[in-house]
Amino acid sequence: MASQSFRLSFSLDDGDIAYFRARFRSAKQAARGLDPERILSAVRDLIGQIQSNARVPTFVSKAVESIEDLVEIIEDADYRAPQAVRNRVLAALAYFADPDDMIPDEIPVLGFLDDAIMIKFVEREFRHELAAYRKFRRFRKGAEQRPWTAVARERMPGRMAAVRQKLRADVTRRQAADRAKGVPRFS
Repeated sequence: MASQSFRLSFSLDDGDIAYFRARFRSAKQAARGLDPERILSAVRDLIGQIQSNARVPTFVSKAVESIEDLVEIIEDADYRAPQAVRNRVLAALAYFADPDDMIPDEIPVLGFLDDAIMIKFVEREFRHELAAYRKFRRFRKGAEQRPWTAVARERMPGRMAAVRQKLRADVTRRQAADRAKGVPRFS
């Protein structure tokens, strides 16, 4: 039997966006009192639920990749995200640690829809940081052909520092360009 798929799109009006923005801000406020490891653990649990659930739509399982990357931004010792970035990412992840979302996750197909919608907002909010982190990861993966050699081990920290500095400057420049253009922030 041939595989069938179709594109489904919908628009969110100002009221819908306001609803998700309010939920996002509420989760950020609640995150202030939570242990960061508790938030990360809850988000990892959600990611695991989505990845292990065969009934989760593909668009949801694809969307969760960005959440995984945001967790990695916080945990990746080599990337060394500035504390301000780590705090903003952690606050965004707090939404996904909240078990009381709009559509209960147990409802087949639709249960993770509100999470997928929020992921799209978070992706937009952190698009420059996510792009920088993904570039950093690609750099690190292909940086040395022989990482076991002494020369490569000695050279790598300096190379990573230079890449981090360039990527951080790129993120700052892109965020400033967005502000100059009046691109609204979600949070």
